[in-house]
Amino acid sequence: MGHDSFRRGGNRGRGRNESSWYNKRGRGRGDSRNRNKSRPANKNHGEQRESVALSDLKEEQVFITEYVSTGKGFRGILKSRFSDFHVNEIDIDGNEAVLTDMNIPDTPKEELQDTPNSEVEGMLTHLITAEKLEQIRQVAAGKSEAVVEIDVTDLTKEDRGKIHNGTKSLFGKAIVGSTVTRGDKKYISIARYNFFNLTDRRRKWLWPHPFTYFLLYKENVDTIQAVTQMAEQLKCSASAFAYAGTKDRRAKTTQWICIRQYEPSKIASAVKKLQNVKIGNFCFKPKTLKLGQLRGNRFRIALRQVAAEESIIQSAMEEFRDKGFINYFGLQRFGNSSVVPTYRVGIEILKGRWKEACDLILKPRAGDPWFITKMRETWEQTRCAETALAKLSPRNKGIEKQILFWLATHDNDYKGAIQHLARNLRMLYCHSYQSLIWNRVASRRLREFGYQLIPGDLVYVDNITDVEAEQNTVDMDVALEQAIESDVKPDADGEEPPAEQVSRFKALVKPLTETDIASGTYSIFDVVMPLPGHDITYPANASGKWYEELLAEDGLSSEMLLRKAKKESLPGAYRKLFIRLEKLEWKIVSYEKPTDTLIWSDFEKLKGDQESEVKGEAFYKALLLDFHLPSSSYATMALREIMKTDTSALYQRMAEKELSNEALKSVETEQNIVSVDDKAREKQEEDNIVKDNEHTESFVEANEPAEKKPKLE
Repeated sequence: MGHDSFRRGGNRGRGRNESSWYNKRGRGRGDSRNRNKSRPANKNHGEQRESVALSDLKEEQVFITEYVSTGKGFRGILKSRFSDFHVNEIDIDGNEAVLTDMNIPDTPKEELQDTPNSEVEGMLTHLITAEKLEQIRQVAAGKSEAVVEIDVTDLTKEDRGKIHNGTKSLFGKAIVGSTVTRGDKKYISIARYNFFNLTDRRRKWLWPHPFTYFLLYKENVDTIQAVTQMAEQLKCSASAFAYAGTKDRRAKTTQWICIRQYEPSKIASAVKKLQNVKIGNFCFKPKTLKLGQLRGNRFRIALRQVAAEESIIQSAMEEFRDKGFINYFGLQRFGNSSVVPTYRVGIEILKGRWKEACDLILKPRAGDPWFITKMRETWEQTRCAETALAKLSPRNKGIEKQILFWLATHDNDYKGAIQHLARNLRMLYCHSYQSLIWNRVASRRLREFGYQLIPGDLVYVDNITDVEAEQNTVDMDVALEQAIESDVKPDADGEEPPAEQVSRFKALVKPLTETDIASGTYSIFDVVMPLPGHDITYPANASGKWYEELLAEDGLSSEMLLRKAKKESLPGAYRKLFIRLEKLEWKIVSYEKPTDTLIWSDFEKLKGDQESEVKGEAFYKALLLDFHLPSSSYATMALREIMKTDTSALYQRMAEKELSNEALKSVETEQNIVSVDDKAREKQEEDNIVKDNEHTESFVEANEPAEKKPKLE
């Protein structure tokens, strides 16, 4: 995630980022052309690309350089339209999240005991005394504004429930009861119902479990933004919502969301006001959804304008199916800017160079809104935090503003400015650096040792399950979510780690021996490679030494990743080197127009939209893919294996423009050929007509009667 993602996340669910402020300020000031207009969720023909800054970071800059297969790649366009990229979450039990039901379940009705009032009054008199019961009666009748308190410290939970149910049975909605605790005493407080008191308007939760689960289907909006918009409509904090992870913005995605004790009807009413978001499949569960609590995702992807023979595509896909792909950390891990990739900030944080870290975060870069650019330029020129801070909107709560505010109010305390950020946000920069090292070692490992097992390669020990193994991979998306929604306070310096630490990660893996390899028990898909850390096992071969060499290039070592503050330390983690896709399917299709829909979403199928089939030969060709990936793997890294091209957004847009121009030239050439043929055909037809006329005239003349022939003078 780039700095732009951090800036949006820094709003902590309030939905007031720089972009929205900029768009509002732009109205009436000649900036309306820069506003992103909302578009209908269901009208694919209205889909257009937003005018957002594209990342200029290339794959080779983060050492994404190698390929598993040796076959020829082919050109195609990834995410030409957001409807070309579909993601469905797969939960921890292996179930796919598919929107199939948008009905709102009816709220259960409270079952009141059919007990005569006399018996209820007798029970209440026994539990709370007749005097208290009469006081409640006066309150219910509006004759008293007093609050009746009943000491229930010595009563059981069952008896307290009888008091609540009994008073509700006798006086209905005229009263409101609640249980309160003061010190070591417990009271039931009963007052007259007040419509203007939000607490009084609470309804008893009658659903079977406390957590409301529902599927969130969204189009061309990221998970954080969708949740923020729902929270604004429900007048609650975005942190009230829980989900297993974020899904792509430029896509159509479906995932599980949960919230504690919110009526489905209220949630549905709020979502109706939003564009590009639909919900459904309501259910109720006893526990909340946790970050990272998923097995993976199903991807359905269309590569448009595929420029290759069908035999080349089929060959590439078959090799892809058998050999898989290198499990690189994708470009999203390293930010949007080649000038300041996030791992550079991570290096400075790990080295304790706080001023350098702040300068990098505030450094000017391309693609920012004008006021962010102005803030960065002001800082670059003046190094005055207060002056730079004045360039930002009061609504801005991004990381840059947090740093500038701290510097302005704490006499340029650079260390404090970084450590004042939420812990998980700080650690994202460090995780980005770990990801860079992993990519570098993975690329060199493949170049020097090839696609084969070698002694010293690491594999998980035999008794660890696939789910446990997956949980020991650092998931940066989870870290980002924790950074945005958590209220973790900065760690205090000086917190010493325990004298003896249990080596959690070292016990997870073992190095392969020649005997292990010869046994055939393990395959190349079992190999894991570590992210660097202070408590990690490195491969017992040459690649193990590369980690320390690369860390040393940046003035670091594994020991330096053990920090004074325990929560700042990087113990390390393991990641599969190669991934073989599950349930991979593909087909080649033709389509007539660039705006044709090639993949139908959950929502479109639920509406009953019929998938159209192209009849005969169409001008364009696309490759449709369908596969499953574990949660920590990137679909873009899988696709680069078959395409053999850079998957960066900037490259894809350039390639799309080039292919479109080629297609246009092809059409024009065809039209020119047709035009030339038409002219030749017309000329030939004219010549034929002339010849026919001449022949007819000769024939007529030759067969005219003698008396009709002109006489010679």
